Amino acid sequence: MTDPDHDLEQALRALRPAAPGPAVTARIDAELAPPVARRGVIIAWSAGFAAAAAALVAFVFVAEPAEPEAPAYQLVRAERTRPEVQLFRPVELADGSYARPVRVRWEDTTRWEDARTQTRLIDHRPNDRLAFLPLETN
Repeated sequence: MTDPDHDLEQALRALRPAAPGPAVTARIDAELAPPVARRGVIIAWSAGFAAAAAALVAFVFVAEPAEPEAPAYQLVRAERTRPEVQLFRPVELADGSYARPVRVRWEDTTRWEDARTQTRLIDHRPNDRLAFLPLETN
């Protein structure tokens, strides 16, 4: 048989494919492996973060305080100055009645002290009030 196609077919039948290399095999295994559950990854990360947070909280509560104890102030003295009263000329209100504006000013001062740290706190509050005293006219 001198048919050139026959020789070609015989040559093709004699061909045998070579075995795939290890890289090809590993790639195919990776593609065919079942997908990793995303939920499992999220749970694993969440557990890790929770453990880290618990360790941090334990460290904060067990560690020594970095700052000294806060002062314990006690009231030493409280003062109020004599009120200063100012009377102004009467004014006519919208309803036709009259009233006298009165301004009263005074100052409140309290002094606090912590004997342990020898610190003092002075609270000074000036006060200013304005009021209208109704006037009766006949």
